[in-house]
Amino acid sequence: MMKAAEASGKSVEERRAERRQKAVVGPLPESFLRIPGIDDEPMTAEERDREMAIALQRQLALEQQGGAPAGAAGASVPVLNQNVIGRLTITVVEAKLTKNYGVTRMDPYVRLRVGHNVYETPTCQNGAREPKWNKTINCFLMAGSKTIDVEIYDECTFSPDSLIAHASIPLTERVIVKGEMVDDWWPLSGQEGEEKEGMIHFILSMQNIPAGSAIRLPTSGVAPSVSGGKPMSYTTAYVPPPVAAPPALSEEDLEEFSKMFPAIDKSVIEAVFVESRGDKEATVNALLQLGS
Repeated sequence: MMKAAEASGKSVEERRAERRQKAVVGPLPESFLRIPGIDDEPMTAEERDREMAIALQRQLALEQQGGAPAGAAGASVPVLNQNVIGRLTITVVEAKLTKNYGVTRMDPYVRLRVGHNVYETPTCQNGAREPKWNKTINCFLMAGSKTIDVEIYDECTFSPDSLIAHASIPLTERVIVKGEMVDDWWPLSGQEGEEKEGMIHFILSMQNIPAGSAIRLPTSGVAPSVSGGKPMSYTTAYVPPPVAAPPALSEEDLEEFSKMFPAIDKSVIEAVFVESRGDKEATVNALLQLGS
């Protein structure tokens, strides 16, 4: 050891000080003594796009609400939009359906998917075959998104919401490239057959975002989506809401209804009473429509 120090021309104290300067000081990295596992694997392209879509949607919601004040907690930072091609505006106007399913007038609402985000319109109470929503939704469009998947549901109280019709609306060159506003009707498919369930009216337009431009993304906090709620994870498996106990029709009331409508079976009267949520006046009106 002494011979090596003498050969280099440095004393023991000088060599010790040199070794200390080469040592790493400060907090240890998170990966220190960590065994690489599944969590260390890089995200797939789809996962990266999904994270980007959620972050952009939060930023868009903040902009709709007036934005966050400069320097405040949760302020945003500029990030280059690698996969965003524009801001899409969708107006769900109305629909003309072929058939009213059920014994009472339907309460339709629309669920649509754009990229990785899903949005819903408010329910059109008693909309039946001609529901009107006039709901406008704004969202960022990711590269590769070519269609808007549309589903129309009938909102039910004592049973899972039932699917009425569905469609896939293409995002054509007129909207994405030329930036034109498209105001049109698209056919719906369902139990009646392919494109035989009626028509739905959409208005589409898009504001292109130049490649490489900066989009301000929030660093913290969660903002609600412009559709009225948090964007949902799209899944084909429907999870029904908690089912409340259906209203009970007493024997006395059943006999009274049966006298008023002798041509209608008692089981049908009970079903109409349940669909009317126990409202006797609504039950009478529904039975009158059935008997007419």
